Amino acid sequence: MDPAVASLTHETRGVLIWHVHGSWMDSFVAGRHRYVVPASATQPQQARGLLGRHWSNAVEVPTSWLRDEDIDLVVLQRPEEFELAERWLGRRLGHDVPAVYVEHNAPRPFAVDSVHPVADRRDIPLIHVTEFNELMWDNGTAPTMVINHGIADPGRLYTGEIPAAAAMINEPLRRWRTVGADLLGDLAAHRPIDVWGIDTLALNDRHPNGLVRGRGDVPPPQLWREVARRRLYLHTARWTSLGLSLVVPTEAGVVSANPKTLAYALERFATDFAEASAAGKAARDFAVANFSLDRFLTQWDEVIHGHCR
Repeated sequence: MDPAVASLTHETRGVLIWHVHGSWMDSFVAGRHRYVVPASATQPQQARGLLGRHWSNAVEVPTSWLRDEDIDLVVLQRPEEFELAERWLGRRLGHDVPAVYVEHNAPRPFAVDSVHPVADRRDIPLIHVTEFNELMWDNGTAPTMVINHGIADPGRLYTGEIPAAAAMINEPLRRWRTVGADLLGDLAAHRPIDVWGIDTLALNDRHPNGLVRGRGDVPPPQLWREVARRRLYLHTARWTSLGLSLVVPTEAGVVSANPKTLAYALERFATDFAEASAAGKAARDFAVANFSLDRFLTQWDEVIHGHCR
């Protein structure tokens, strides 16, 4: 860390940020700063507030009050937030108030032609959550960096007594092929699949045979305990960024683009507890070594203090 930045790391900054990705936000607001989350009863799609989360360092502030808030940095995550932040704060991003843009997603529809919304804006750094995303997006001349995911270690929770698969997919019906939700029915013919996440209860109507079971949006740590009771974790996403839904429970034990191979692996892990347990231990060791919360927050401290005036 730069010595000038290191000398400021004890300071608490005011950070304006939207609650967009729950698991990522869990880690981000675990830092030392004051995280201001916009809320609006009349425009919930633009400012959803905390959505029932209880984060000690995060405060829900009505959009009409934001001009009076002490905001040192704006953390953007969606293109529409540029206009909203400037209107609510009455300040220009990158000029009157520093801003950075966090890109959570892989480019769509094609990496070759996907120009990022902040490409060529040298006043707003672009922060990717994976090296893959940084490579695949056309970032133009925008300054970029990568801050990989970080998670709080929940401890060794795995019991695996339920011989079924666990999956975590937000909005599976809306995002369908992108997240591989179309694969669930065929894979569940080999072993039942329990799916957690936003709008997953709708899967129960889609799969009335009860083999694909939508469990709803359950907050941690209850979610981690439930996932740990299943024998294995199934990740079906076709084209998404590396998700915390994969990092938290496990690392890939079997990687394949062939659904038949995935089905075979699902059956094998479900029937062989010892093999599933060994693969899970190796995965946990990797995740603890590569996705620590301390490293994540340290990198973000450098960004926050390095860009605040």
